[in-house]
This record gives sequence, structure tokens and C-alpha cells, in this order.
Amino acid sequence: MKGAPIDATPGGREDRRRGWGAMGETITLDETDRRLLRLLQAEPDLTLREVGERLGLSHTPCWRRLTRMREAGVIEERRHIIDPVAAGFDITVFCAVRMNGHSRAHLEEFEAAVVRIAEVVQCYTVSGDHDYLLRVLARSIRHYESTVKNALVQLPHVLSISTSVTLREIKNTTDVPL
Repeated sequence: MKGAPIDATPGGREDRRRGWGAMGETITLDETDRRLLRLLQAEPDLTLREVGERLGLSHTPCWRRLTRMREAGVIEERRHIIDPVAAGFDITVFCAVRMNGHSRAHLEEFEAAVVRIAEVVQCYTVSGDHDYLLRVLARSIRHYESTVKNALVQLPHVLSISTSVTLREIKNTTDVPL
């Protein structure tokens, strides 16, 4: 009988996002932790028993390592990855956003608004000529145009948006190079 699947529940994407523990401390990943993470990235449906067998660990040490990494936010969540093109989103656009002000209130207002736009699937603060970089999915150019008119240009404190429509995806992975 197989064991239960490993459940990597959401660990929060705020302070703990980059391996910071609940109290702000960083955790150190040893080689066994990295092997465990590589295995989970490659085969996320393995049971805890199967993971332990592959790593040469018994159930309890394997479970403790997973729990520690979940609590520290190293393992964020478990989910299925959907191919946007197969789901009908043929257009990927990168939008470089320049803000008209940089006060904390302006930035927080922009960020609170951008997370509510479903077509914006990623948003980063960036250095250089622009303030934010957005990755936007659309079913067609007409759909993207509608998103621009009805959502993106309505975002607060935006001075300008520079758009780059992608032609072809070369690489897109969720694997972290451990």
C-alpha cells in the first residue's frame, strides 16, 4: 500500500517567500534538502514513503525536513501547472510600467490594484528605466487591447506602459536550479 501524497500547503508569499522563517531567520539547505527538493520538482506526485526510499531516509526524518521547509516558505504550495496556449491564451505580453510618483502610498495603491487583474499573471518591481514589469496573458490581440483599455491604463499612478508582445516562448520553467 502506498503512503499518502506529500501535501505542500501554501507557506505564504510575504516575508517567508525566499526561505525566511516565520521569525525572519533564514534556513540553511543541506545537500539532502536540495536532493529532496529536486526530487519533488521532478516527480511531485511521489508519496512520502517513495521520497524517503529514494533519498535513503525513513519516514520521520523525511517528514521533518519537508515540514521545516514548508514552515520556512521554501516549499510554497502544490498545484497543477496549466499550459496557457492549450487553455486558449495564445498571446503573452510583457508590459514595462513607469510610475508618475514613487511614494509608498502610490506604490501600494498600484500593487493592490494590479493583483486584481486576472490577465496579469506576474508582476515584479524592477530597477532601471521602469518601475514594474508585468506578464499579461490574452486569448487574442483584441482581448489584450480590451485588457489595456479596461484595466491596465486604469491602474493608479501609471505614467506610461511599454508593451512587448512575445512571438515564441523559448524557455519557461518553474524548476529552481538546486
